[in-house]
Amino acid sequence: MSTFDPAAGLRPTDATLSARAYLQALWRRRDFAVAMPAETIRSRHQNTFLGNVWHLGNPLLTVGVYLIVFGGLLGADRGIDNYLLWLTVGVFTYRLTSSSVLGGSTAITSNQGLMRALKFPRALLPISVVIGEILTFGFELAAIAVVAVATGQGLSSRLLALPFVLAVHTMLNLGGAFIAARLSDGFRDMQQIIPFLFRLLQFVSGVMYPIGRYADSDHAWLHRFVVWNPIVHILEMYRWVFMAAPVDVPAALLSIGTSAAVLVFGFRFFVAAEHRYGRP
Repeated sequence: MSTFDPAAGLRPTDATLSARAYLQALWRRRDFAVAMPAETIRSRHQNTFLGNVWHLGNPLLTVGVYLIVFGGLLGADRGIDNYLLWLTVGVFTYRLTSSSVLGGSTAITSNQGLMRALKFPRALLPISVVIGEILTFGFELAAIAVVAVATGQGLSSRLLALPFVLAVHTMLNLGGAFIAARLSDGFRDMQQIIPFLFRLLQFVSGVMYPIGRYADSDHAWLHRFVVWNPIVHILEMYRWVFMAAPVDVPAALLSIGTSAAVLVFGFRFFVAAEHRYGRP
């Protein structure tokens, strides 16, 4: 005979909540999802001389290196007006995705003690990682705006579309963080594989050069990859916001649908193993 009495509100510890009940539990603990990443950002570089300046310093140094290599040596800036701004948008926005997914991959494995001490929806951990990366991205958006003004591009009313573009981007990042968190919990080597995959992916996502330049009929496989790679079109949307770069509207709509599908799948995939997280 079961010792669990549903009428008394008791249930097995490994019972799965309905999606609605789980989302309600997440909302009740929303303060935790913001407080945790805010503290992480505050303390991340506190032992360095420049402190939180490194939130911008690292990506800006990356932009400088890519500008020399791809813009100066390889001629990737050919046919691109304001390549510095184009590159800055690509590097900063791609970093948001790679850091969100990589952070998600350690969200469970690095918080074992917290999960054993407290009861809370485990999805809060990858969610807090993504929120933290968005907070950092706020500084990077300000840097992009400064580059736009400094290079003569200026800012326009297209900035009103920025929250929508960021929402689409967040769906993709959060879904990826959920997937990476569960995979890494069961297979720790994923934490080493994911950074390699993102280093490879940036070369076929249009971060440093227009990938569409090579996705022609002679490279049919690359063309198909570009069409289905939502990162390519999310970068295009950011570049449209900041510099009126052209956007492939059907491909952008496809990337919106893909990002939503990744979020839904990632959430369900993560929650399905909720009862395993934090156990010895």
